[in-house]
Amino acid sequence: MAVIGDQVGLTVDRIVLATDFSPSSESATKYAKLLAKRFSSNLTLAHVVDLSMAARSEQAVVGYPIGDMRRASSENLERLLKDLTSDRIRATAQILEAHNPAAAIVGLAEQLKADLIVTGTHARHGLNKAILGSCAEGIFRHASCPVFTVGPKLKAPSAENIAFDRIVFATDFTSSAAEKAAVALAFAQDSMATIYLCHVLKDAGADISEMFELQVKFQSALKKMVPQSTLDWCTPECVVELGEVAPHILGLAKRVGADVIILGARRSSTWFAHLADGVVGHVLANAECPVMTICSS
Repeated sequence: MAVIGDQVGLTVDRIVLATDFSPSSESATKYAKLLAKRFSSNLTLAHVVDLSMAARSEQAVVGYPIGDMRRASSENLERLLKDLTSDRIRATAQILEAHNPAAAIVGLAEQLKADLIVTGTHARHGLNKAILGSCAEGIFRHASCPVFTVGPKLKAPSAENIAFDRIVFATDFTSSAAEKAAVALAFAQDSMATIYLCHVLKDAGADISEMFELQVKFQSALKKMVPQSTLDWCTPECVVELGEVAPHILGLAKRVGADVIILGARRSSTWFAHLADGVVGHVLANAECPVMTICSS
């Protein structure tokens, strides 16, 4: 994904759609289709035959016959590809085989130099409350490009076009915050959107005057993140709130009718299942709009 100098620009030439043919993947497919149309992108459909789910022999009582898995994957992917190409989407399909589907998707995206990965998740009980081995989590924690996740509370889009008219960008002011803000601004500029830059202060027991000073300080910091050239096409809204981070991000998104939430995710150094980050997990599980995560480089 290219962000060009001080003039925020956006290029989404290649999108990888990770699908397992589940209902959540069907919604993600519809979003990927609309994104590919909007940005004139090449779309690669990717499905991973999970070898860890395959039976070790024809006589095994645990697992699925690998031949059946391959056949079903091929038929489903062919059907999806036909639907997309009939709608004039430049699409190709790849079936991968791996014991770690997330690693396979991330590897493919890097090989293709993808600008965006689109995926779905069906976790309904709060990713922050469980140890996950989910493909979605593995993807957004390891991908080098942004990941556009369609959560369980989203309905499939009914419109023929997609636009990001209202964007919520939440930042914790880590060292990569400016880089992530640039990506958010790029999406905002593409649709001439209203962008809400948000930071949530946790209540650490400070008195009212101290909290007011902190709010003023972070309001100023949010404004400084925005390049001067951005003010030619929009007036960003800077929001500093006090309380629990994820509920305030979700609350802001709901109040303003956000079309997408953009936030950072912590990169993981391993592929093992682990506790999902509380903020990212809670937002993904409860957002009523898509969530785009950007891992620190």
